Amino acid sequence: MKSLKYASLLTLSFLTACVSTRQPTNFESMPPQYNMPAPQEGGTIVKNPRQQSQLKLDSQNTNANLAQTNNKISDKNLANNKLVDANLKTDKKQITQAARGTPSSWNLSGALAVRSARKSATASINWYQRGAGSYQIRLFGPLGSGTIMIAKQGGTIVLQDGAKRATSSNAEQLLLKQTGIRLPVNNLYYWVRGLPAPGAVQSAKRDAGNRLIMLRQGGYTIQYLGYQSVGKAVLPSHIRLQGNGVFIKLVINRWSI
Repeated sequence: MKSLKYASLLTLSFLTACVSTRQPTNFESMPPQYNMPAPQEGGTIVKNPRQQSQLKLDSQNTNANLAQTNNKISDKNLANNKLVDANLKTDKKQITQAARGTPSSWNLSGALAVRSARKSATASINWYQRGAGSYQIRLFGPLGSGTIMIAKQGGTIVLQDGAKRATSSNAEQLLLKQTGIRLPVNNLYYWVRGLPAPGAVQSAKRDAGNRLIMLRQGGYTIQYLGYQSVGKAVLPSHIRLQGNGVFIKLVINRWSI
């Protein structure tokens, strides 16, 4: 009995020694400087006060720079708008002055050349204009054919090509569909006299006599390479148009007003 009690005491002493000498785990022995900071809600790492102060300063500087840039852009846009308005006012005045001495009815004859990616044509042209609402344009010999006549009376436009006849309310589309030739007929009523057509003008240049030498409008660049005196008026004699996939050259040999 005493032997059994003695053995039990030895066992208890051995277990106590093992517990007191247990080595710490790797996690418990990790130096304090390697402990990860606790995340904020959403997984963002908490920054120290110095970092937070620097970030706040950077944000303020960025906002100030953006505000300064926006102010510069606004000032530049305002200046550009004022310049555009001034140019438009000047151009409208010049248009009015030029239109006063320009006829609204005329006969002209000359030579026309049209070139696009799909077709090229040359023709003699006779153009009879009676006010803004009535005209008759005859093209002789385009693409080796006979005479093509396009005429407007009121709101109807008629194209006659030999025995073929077609009507429309859009002269440019009618001519393009029937012949493959693109002519901006409505705007040419103005451009052929050295005037901008109604509507926006992208840019314009004039000579010392207030005559157009270059005009950008409606997707076309129009160059005026020569003028001639016709009575009291001075009208174009050589015009080039380029834009909307087409190149057009018109040489006017004779004006009659």
